[in-house]
Amino acid sequence: MLIDEVLVKKLEEIEDPGELMAELFRQFGNRAAIGTSGQWSGVALIDMVIRAGITKPNVYTVDTLRLFPETYDLMRELERRYTIKIKKAVPDFNAVSKMVRDHGEMIFFNSKAKQEYCCKIRKVDPNNRILNTLDVWITGVRADQSNSRSQVKRVDIVTHMEENGMERPLLKVTPLINWTEEDVKDYAKKHRVPTHKLLEIERDGWHYASLGCIICTTPIGPHESRRAGRWRWFNYALNDDHKECGLHLPRKYE
Repeated sequence: MLIDEVLVKKLEEIEDPGELMAELFRQFGNRAAIGTSGQWSGVALIDMVIRAGITKPNVYTVDTLRLFPETYDLMRELERRYTIKIKKAVPDFNAVSKMVRDHGEMIFFNSKAKQEYCCKIRKVDPNNRILNTLDVWITGVRADQSNSRSQVKRVDIVTHMEENGMERPLLKVTPLINWTEEDVKDYAKKHRVPTHKLLEIERDGWHYASLGCIICTTPIGPHESRRAGRWRWFNYALNDDHKECGLHLPRKYE
């Protein structure tokens, strides 16, 4: 299947998120996959595509080996509920070992550059190895998550670099880009979708709005921005647009 603007235009005409994903899986098979970290949008996408008739969608998660216990519990619950197997992309053991030897176990506290390096080893590189096997990357990114994410297109052609340095087009699809968090929550409640237990907890206005590694994620207060709880020690110097792990930075294919 040729990935070009003609295909993008045809796909953009499919308004229903489930039907959009179903069409992608029909056209690309296992060369398409839903990537999820277990947050509201990602679990909703799995339910939607199965309701649209794709009974065994290709689904994966990046396991940094530092996720919350509740995240692992959710992945097992999703597998049981939908009778699917969620692939786990894990970091390279040798790369992690070298990083820890060179910079220490808590490298992410030292500087923004070292936090990004840790994310690259534990998250971005494993994700890229999955993308090596794909033509379509389906994500749960939403415009209401940050200013930078509000610029993401629903269907876009981005650049993927293979391990040999060659670049090729990759179709990146964000079916729920225009949904709000309340929209996704309402969908999950209506269809009884398994959800992350930490996202359901609120104490005096404090709650988790974004989840990543267990050390690098904290709850946010009632007047804080959505990503204030990610790498909280950088809040004094960075705005939300600079608090990314690197997975969803712009990579436009030319």
